[in-house]
Amino acid sequence: MNQQNQTSLDTKQDSAHGLGAGLPADKLEARRRLLKGGLALAPVAMTVTSRPVLAGSNAECHGPTGFQSANVSRQVGTVSDPTCGVRKRPADWSGDTTHWPSSCKSTANFSTCFPSTSKYASNTLLEVLQGSCGGTSDDKAVSQRIGAAYLNCLAGQTVPSLIQIRAIWSGYCSAGGYRPTSGEAVWSAAKICKYLDYTMGVGVSF
Repeated sequence: MNQQNQTSLDTKQDSAHGLGAGLPADKLEARRRLLKGGLALAPVAMTVTSRPVLAGSNAECHGPTGFQSANVSRQVGTVSDPTCGVRKRPADWSGDTTHWPSSCKSTANFSTCFPSTSKYASNTLLEVLQGSCGGTSDDKAVSQRIGAAYLNCLAGQTVPSLIQIRAIWSGYCSAGGYRPTSGEAVWSAAKICKYLDYTMGVGVSF
C-alpha cells in the first residue's frame, strides 16, 4: 500500500473513531504522527522505569565498602534471602547446633575459625555465640556477630566474604575498629555491629 492510500485509510479510521474531527488535513497528519511516535516509545519508557526496581533488589547485599552509601532497607526477620543467602543471627546458631555447616562443629575452637587473633582463643565458637565469654560488652557484641557471620558464610551467604569477616574481626582486635577502605573513617564497635546486623536481616538505620 502506497503512502497516499495509507494516509487516506488512516483519515477514514480517525473519522470513524471521532479522532481529530474538524481539524485541517496537515494538523490531522501531525497529530497522527505524534500518537504513533508515542506508542513506539512506550516499551522503551517501560524498560527505563523498571531498572531501579531491579537495581534495588540486587542492592540488598553490600560488602563493608558499599554499606555506608547503601539503601539499608531490607526484608527483616527471615533467616534466608534469595539474593544474599543464609543470614542467621547469633541466637539462631547457638540455639540450634544440629543444623550447623558440616565443616564446622559447635565444639570448634574460636581461634580455629579466626587464626590471626588471640582473643577468645581458649573458647569454643558456641561459647562466643552465646556471649558467655569474658571481655567488655563491645567484645561480646562484636564477637557474637562475627561468629554468626562466619557460620552464615560457611552455609552459603555470599556477602560478606570469609576474608572480609576475618578482616573485620582482626581490625577490631588490633585497633578497636575496622576501616573498610583507606579513605573511610574507622568503624566503631557499634558500626561493626550495625553492619553485621544488616547482613543478618535485622532492621538498621543511620
